[in-house]
Amino acid sequence: MTEGTRFQGTRFRLYPQPPVLTAIQGPETVWVAAAPGTIGPGPSDDRMYVVDAIGKDRPYDYPYLPPYRGARNPPVRPGADGHFDHLDDPWSREFMAAHMYGTLRFVLDVWEKYFGGPIPWHFADERPRLELVPLVEWNNAHSGYGFIETGFARPSEPDPQPFCLNFDVLAHELGHAFMYALLGTPPGRRLRAPYLALHESAADCVAMIAVLHFDSVVDRLLERTRGNLYLPNELNRIGELSETEQIRLASHSLTLADVPDLDTPVGRLSQPQRHAMGLPLTGAVFDVLVEVFEALLVEDGLIGRELDRLSRQEPDPPDDALYGLVQAGFDRAYPGRQGAFKAALTDARDYVGQCLARALGSLSWAARFEDVAAALLAADRQVARGAGRRILRESLLWRGIQVIS
Repeated sequence: MTEGTRFQGTRFRLYPQPPVLTAIQGPETVWVAAAPGTIGPGPSDDRMYVVDAIGKDRPYDYPYLPPYRGARNPPVRPGADGHFDHLDDPWSREFMAAHMYGTLRFVLDVWEKYFGGPIPWHFADERPRLELVPLVEWNNAHSGYGFIETGFARPSEPDPQPFCLNFDVLAHELGHAFMYALLGTPPGRRLRAPYLALHESAADCVAMIAVLHFDSVVDRLLERTRGNLYLPNELNRIGELSETEQIRLASHSLTLADVPDLDTPVGRLSQPQRHAMGLPLTGAVFDVLVEVFEALLVEDGLIGRELDRLSRQEPDPPDDALYGLVQAGFDRAYPGRQGAFKAALTDARDYVGQCLARALGSLSWAARFEDVAAALLAADRQVARGAGRRILRESLLWRGIQVIS
C-alpha cells in the first residue's frame, strides 16, 4: 500500500501468488490500512472475522448460514506490537487464517480507494460482519450471504492446495461480495444469464487489478515480459494452480460468439458455462489495461507506434515470426527504462480500477453487457475526460459487446 499506510497500518505476510509456484520465494510483508491494535484475535475487525472451523465438511447453503457454531481452533492473536507478520509457516492453520483475513482486507482497501469510500455488505441489515472460514473439506470456494469460505484444489491428491493461500481466488470471492452490494440481487424469477456473467467477470477483474498493487508482482511481470503483456504471465493467469495450470485466463481471443448465448435460460447453464459467459468482458478489460499501458509507453517515447500496433494483431493462424518481432521490439525498449515502464503500468492499473469502480457503481442487477459498455465509457469521461474512449470502444467491439454511446 502507500507509504503512509506502511507507517500507520498493520503488517501481514501474504502470497500474491500461490506458494506452490517455483518462482515464489516466500510470503511478502504488506500493510493493511487498519492501525496496529485495531485488528483483534481471529483476525477480526468491524467488517470481517475469521472462524477456523474444525472438520467443517460441507459448505454453507441456505438455510445453513453463519454464524458457525461448531468446533473451532482458538483465534489467531496479533503479536505484542499489534501486527500479524510473526506468522510465517504457510502450512500452519494460524498462518492460513491470517492469510485469508489479510488478503481480503488488502483487497478491500484497494477497492474502497477506487470507490472513494466504504463498500457496504449486502447482508448488513442482518449481520454487520463477513465471516471467513479458511478450511472446509470441499473442492471449491464461494461467497454468499454473510460469508466467504474456501476448500481445496485437488482435495483427493497427495498435495491438495488450500484456496485460502490463493490470492486470486480470495480476491475473486470478495469481488462477488462487492457485486451483491453494488448490483443488488434479482428476484428469483428474474435471474438472467447476464447477471451471472457480469458477476464472474467483475470478480475476476477485482482480482486482476488488486494483485497489481504488489510491487513484486509488477516488477516480476515486467522483467519476464519486458512489457509485452500479451505473453502468458502471472497477471493474465487467474487462479494459478501450477506453473502451467490456472482456473481462467484473462488474455484470450474469446468473443460473445464463442460462449453460451447470454439469452440462454439460467436453468440450462452449468457452472463452467456461467464462468465462460463472462470471459469476453474480462478479456476486453484486460485488453484495455494493456492498450492503455502501451499508449502511455508511446506517449512517453518508450516504444514506437509500430510496435504498439504490431503487438495488438491476432493473426489467424498464429504467426511465430510476428510474435518474435514484437518480443524483440520490447526486448530492445525495456532495458534501462524499468522505472518508466512500471510507472506506466501502475497508471494504467489505476485508470482501469477507477473506471471499473465508477461503472459498476452505476449499474443494477438488470444490466446487460451493452449497459456495462456504456457505463465504462461514461466513467472514462469522468476519470480521463474521454482519453480512453477509442481504446474502450475497440476492445469492447472486438469482443462482440455492443457499444451504444
